[in-house]
Order: sequence, then structure tokens, then C-alpha cells
Amino acid sequence: MAKGLPKGISQRADGRYMARFQYRGEKYCIYDYNIENLKDRITDLKYEVRHGIYAKEGNITADEWFKVWLDEYKSKTVKEATLLRYESVYNKHMKSVFGDKKLRDIKPDAIQKFYNSLEGTENVIIAATILSGMFSQAYKNQIINRNPIPLTTVPKAKEKKERRVLTLAEQELLLNHSNGTLRDLIEVSLSTGMRTGEIRALEWKDLDFENKTIHITGTLTELGGKMFKDTPKTKSSLRDIPMLGNVEKIFLRIRREQKDKSEKLGSKYEGREGLEDLVFRSGRGTPVSNSCYVRMLNRAVARIKDEGIEFEHVHPHTLRHTFATRCIENGVPPQVLKTLLGHSTLAMTMDLYAHVLPDTKAEELQKIAGLF
Repeated sequence: MAKGLPKGISQRADGRYMARFQYRGEKYCIYDYNIENLKDRITDLKYEVRHGIYAKEGNITADEWFKVWLDEYKSKTVKEATLLRYESVYNKHMKSVFGDKKLRDIKPDAIQKFYNSLEGTENVIIAATILSGMFSQAYKNQIINRNPIPLTTVPKAKEKKERRVLTLAEQELLLNHSNGTLRDLIEVSLSTGMRTGEIRALEWKDLDFENKTIHITGTLTELGGKMFKDTPKTKSSLRDIPMLGNVEKIFLRIRREQKDKSEKLGSKYEGREGLEDLVFRSGRGTPVSNSCYVRMLNRAVARIKDEGIEFEHVHPHTLRHTFATRCIENGVPPQVLKTLLGHSTLAMTMDLYAHVLPDTKAEELQKIAGLF
């Protein structure tokens, strides 16, 4: 037995460390070759046992453990939208495969087969995140003796398509073939670079007309039939954007129109509970869903094509990329653009620069040619 070990921890002849404790007459014991890992695991185990959320290795199924893992380990650490997304992916793709199986009986080959069935879809990454979290926590809790996840390989998600950016002529075409709420959404998008969820989540209290500033405070999220204003995508997404003159005029007009509708329709224009103060609302006062926004854009593109003009598909995110491109073309510095877009790293912003200005490297390098 090694000397100087913490109380309750000893070392076995095979080199493994053993930690044990007793609670209410029942003994608990776990092993690990790494003493620091063991200390973390025994601390977690004591907490689980004392708070009644520990389950011994045995008959617990993936369904049962998923609920415990979600409620006890994730609900306090991730956003509500993430929890709903986990539930959606689990119920749609994972429940039928693993749900009634005992956690200890799920082997690496079964997980790998499941991963491969989702190859090329965006859900494979979410599913892998769920399984990794579930099995890692189950191993810490000593519900399973081995974690099968390190013995599997997650396939790559499908590659993202080339960014679609509107030319100046296309911007004008799209605006000219749009009206009402759609035209306002497009112009604000092209003038601010906000994400679609951020624009549709704007509330009147987020607009500072005195200082010509837009406060980005959240994003409109839709999951499981629910629509709510969620916290921003990242900490850097919480930001202020200058309110350009054209955007201010749009907001002021919308405010007047909403006041008129509210006076005419009364309770019929109340909107959805918790979302009554939104800037962008339908004719009935309800939030503008992302699917509704996409449908409106598709109809505008169809009107352009009806005139015999070739025009590629436009997604709400296309407008954000277009804003970024116009900024780069007009010399906006990377650090400023990073702040405007709410990127979490400068690398994300520089990736845009590499995409927009791919042919400037040789030209820029010529600036130092005279030094040699």
C-alpha cells in the first residue's frame, strides 16, 4: 500500500487505486489507475449517493438513465433550447435503438452502427454529444464498469455548402420584390448583420432611439412546438449594434403601425404570452417563425424567377453573410466586424475575410517587396 494517500484511498497490487466509503450501512467502492481521476469520481459518487440520484450497475435502461442525466446533470448547465434539442434527437433517433436496453449491455459496435446510420446528417453530432455525456456520467457513477464511447468513431457531419452572398444588384432585386414585414426583415438584416433569431427576438425595450443603438439581448427559439426568447448563442452574442438611419425609420414606422393595429383589433392583437413586446410580428400580433420567414423569402425569389431572371435560393443567413461581405468590401476592420457579428473568436471573422478577399494576398505581399 502506497504511503501518503488520502483517507479512504489505497493502492492495490495491480497498480490500481481503490476508493471506498460507507453511507447508511451500505459500502461503495471504485477503482482507477489515475489517482486524480479517482478523487473526482469518488467526490461525485458521494454527492450522488447522498442526494439520492445514484443508481447501481444493474437493470437501469438507456431511457431511464437519459431522463436522470438530463434532469440532474444538464438542466442546470445548458440552455433550455439545448435541452429541448437533446430530447427531440433522443426521441426521434435514439429511443427506438437504445431505449429499452440496459445501459451496461450497450456495446461499442451497436453505438458505431447507430452513428453510421446518421452519417452525413447534422444530428450525428448531437447524438454523439448525448451518448458521450450519458456514458461518461454513468461511468463516474459506477453504473457501468466500462465506457464504450472511446472505442467508437463519430462520422463527420455533412460539409457546409459554399456561402451564398448577394451581389448589390441581387440585393436591390430582392428588396424590390418584397413588401411588408419581409421587406423590413431583409433591410434590417442587410443593415445590421444580426442572426435571424436575434432580429425576430427584438423587443421595443431593446431599441435605444436616443443613442441610435440596438441591444442584442436574446434569440427567438422554436423547439417542440414552443416559441420563446432564449439567451444569446454565446456571451459575445450579447452586444450593441449602431442603428443606421434607414433602420431607425423602419422601426419608427413599425411602432406606429403596431399602435394602430392594437387600437383597432384590441385583444385580437395581443400576441403570444411572453412575446407581446416583439418588434416584428404577424398581422395577428404573433411572432414571426423562422419557417414563415423562409416561406416569405422563397415566394420573393419565385416572383423574381417569374420575370425570367435567374436567382439562386436565399436563406435568412444569406443576408447576414451579405452584410459581412459589404463590410469587408468597404474596409471595416476585422475586430470591429467581429463585434458587430457577435463572433466568439476572431478566427471566425477572419474566415470570412479569407472567403471574401481570396485574391488580395499577392497584392498585399507586394507592399513589403521593396524591403529586400
